[in-house]
Amino acid sequence: MAEDEASVTGKVDVEDESFNAKAIAAAKQFVINRPSWWTKLCFLIALYNLALVPFRICLMVQASLAEAVVDLLLDAVMAIEFLGELLKVPRGHSDETEICVQNMFINIRRRESTFELCALIPLDLVGLAVSDGLLHPIFRLNKMTRAVELGWYFDQLGKILQISNNAQQIFRFSVTILWFVYWMGCVWNLVVSTDGEIPFTWYWTQNPGITDKPASFRFLIGIYWTLTMMTGYGSILPQSDLQVAYSLFTAVIGVAGNVGAIGTLGSLVQNLDSSGAAFRQKMDAVNDYMRYRKFSTEMQNRIKEYYTYLWQTRRGLDEGSLIRELPDYLQEEVSLFLNKEIISKVPLFHECDEQFKSAVVVKLIPTVLLPESFIVRKGEVGREMYFISRGEVQVVSDAKEKSERVVYATLRDGSFFGEVALLFNDSRRTATVVTSSYCDLFVLTKEDFDTIQESFPDQSKAIMKAASKRYKLQQENVNAEDNDK
Repeated sequence: MAEDEASVTGKVDVEDESFNAKAIAAAKQFVINRPSWWTKLCFLIALYNLALVPFRICLMVQASLAEAVVDLLLDAVMAIEFLGELLKVPRGHSDETEICVQNMFINIRRRESTFELCALIPLDLVGLAVSDGLLHPIFRLNKMTRAVELGWYFDQLGKILQISNNAQQIFRFSVTILWFVYWMGCVWNLVVSTDGEIPFTWYWTQNPGITDKPASFRFLIGIYWTLTMMTGYGSILPQSDLQVAYSLFTAVIGVAGNVGAIGTLGSLVQNLDSSGAAFRQKMDAVNDYMRYRKFSTEMQNRIKEYYTYLWQTRRGLDEGSLIRELPDYLQEEVSLFLNKEIISKVPLFHECDEQFKSAVVVKLIPTVLLPESFIVRKGEVGREMYFISRGEVQVVSDAKEKSERVVYATLRDGSFFGEVALLFNDSRRTATVVTSSYCDLFVLTKEDFDTIQESFPDQSKAIMKAASKRYKLQQENVNAEDNDK
C-alpha cells in the first residue's frame, strides 16, 4: 500500500515538474517573442508616462494610492519588455543559454538600454520611504528617459501596421509637435506657480488667482497660452525675469516650429503621392508618344486601360522586375508563396516532389492581359503554358467575330491550359483561348521547362507518360470535330 502511494506521489511530482517546465518555456518564449499587441501596449505605456509625469510635477498633482498601484503594474510590463529586448537572439541562432547571455551583454551596452534601465529604477518606492508615505510625483521623473525610445516604437508600429514611410514620418512629426506643446503647457504652469507671489502676475496669465483653480483648468490654460504664443497671436505682459525668459523661449520655438512644420509636412504630404505623380508623368509621356505616332483612338484607349489596370492593382510596379531584383533564395520564397497552390493543381505535376515544383514556380513569368485579348489561337505552334492567377478566360471556336464564337469552356482563378506545348516539339494548339475580363496570368515557357527537366530526369519520364495520354485524348477530340465538319 505504501509503495502504491509512493508511486502515485512520484507520478504527481513528475507531472508537476513537466507542467512547470512547460509553463517556464512558454513564459520564456513570450518574453523573447512578444506579440504585436504587446508592442502597441508598451508604446501606449511610454506615452502615458511621458504625459502624466510632467503633468503631475508641474501642476503639483499628488497621485492617489490606486494610481500608484497602476503605475507600478505598468512599470512591471515595461520591465518584461526590457528583459525581452535583452534576451533577443540574433536571427539564425538558436536560443541557447550561452548565446542569450552573450547577446544580453551586447544589448545592455546600447544607448537605448541604458536609458530604459534608468527608467526602470523604482524611485517610487524610495520616495515612499523618505517622504513619510507621500507619493510625490518628482520621484517618477526618471520615467521621462523613455523619450529616447519613441523612435524605436514608431519604427516597430510602422512595421506592424504596414504604414508607408511617408505616412509614418507624418505621424511621428505630428505626435512630436503635440507632445512638445503639451510639455511646454505643463512647464508654463510651473513658471506661474514659481512666480505666484509677484504683483500683477495675472497680466501674464490673464487669469487672476489661477493658482487656486483646478488642475484641469490650469492645464488647459497652459496649452492655450503655449499655442497662442507659438503662433504669434498671444497678448502677454511678463512680470518677472523668469516669465520674460520663458516667453522668449516659447516665441523662438514657435517661429522655428512653424517654419519646420510648413517645410517638413509639405514635403512629406507631397511624397505621400510620389508613386501617383510618377504614374501621371509616365502616362503623359505615353500619351505624347501615341499622339506623335498617330495611334488609332481604339488602340490608345486599350493602352490606357492597360496602364490604369496596372496602377489600380500594383500601383504601377512591374511585378516581374521586382521579383527578379531579389536574391535567389527570396525569389524562391516569394514565387512559392504566390504560385505553389496553382502548380499543385496541375495533374502532370501531382507525382513530382517539392524540389521540382519549386524549380517550376521560380520560372513563372507574370503577365497582364486586357479583356478580349487572344492568348492562343487554334493551329498555331505552342511554346508556353499558362496559369490563371486572377480573371477569366474562355475556350472558344476559331471565329473572328465575337457574336459568332462558340464557348466550349470557361476557366477562372487557379485554372491552367497549354501544358501539352511544354512536352512536345511543334505541337499545335487545339483551341482558341481569349480573355473575358482583366487577367493576371503566369507563363511557363518551353525553354525554361526543358531546363528544369534536364535537372530532374526521373520525374520528367513520369510527366511525359501522363502527358502522352492527355495529348492522345486531345488529338482524338480534334479528329472527331474535324469529322463532324
